[in-house]
Amino acid sequence: MDTVLYMILASAYLILFIMGILMAKKFRWMDIGNVLLLVILALFYDNGILAFGKYIGEGGVLKGLNEARYWLHALITPLLILFAWKTLVNANLQWAKKKIIQWLVVIYMLSLMIIELVTVVWDISLKPTWDYGVLSYEKTADGSPLMIMGVSASLLITSLILWWKQKWPWYFLGILFMGITPLTHFFIKTNAIHNLGELGLMTALLATKAYQDRVIHEK
Repeated sequence: MDTVLYMILASAYLILFIMGILMAKKFRWMDIGNVLLLVILALFYDNGILAFGKYIGEGGVLKGLNEARYWLHALITPLLILFAWKTLVNANLQWAKKKIIQWLVVIYMLSLMIIELVTVVWDISLKPTWDYGVLSYEKTADGSPLMIMGVSASLLITSLILWWKQKWPWYFLGILFMGITPLTHFFIKTNAIHNLGELGLMTALLATKAYQDRVIHEK
């Protein structure tokens, strides 16, 4: 069952990516908010490898493809910090436009990226794992959750600010959806439930970007 779910998720990410490309073409390419496309593309890869892992088969190829998943997670996910900051700029919050804030955002993003690389990826050890019909290579030891906690906190705070400033609740609801979906694992036996939560979040983020681009374009 999970193999089919990961295929569906990968297909959904491909659709989101195409939509994001069309949005960038319609509004503006030179926009830091377009880092969201890199995150969506990385998640397309992540779910695609999980979907086709058992068809590739256990061995060095699949292990390398799975190791790339962790590298992409460490290098690409912190880019959401830039996206979160840009939503504040798009909401016309003057303090967010200050140079000192821009530098702090970049330093914060790079710090989370380095933490993930040092504590999780650098000396990563993987083992083949079968779960719900899916073959993948998973970490043999738990890593630090600081990176994902830092990114999630940034998204949560900025979503609340946008809800207040622009009366746009969908950003926050996307984060809420990602937060509560793991709880359904008690009722739905699948490892793909967290990935479904991520898809809900990415959909909400892309919708937020579309909304803000439209508002700016209409001014």
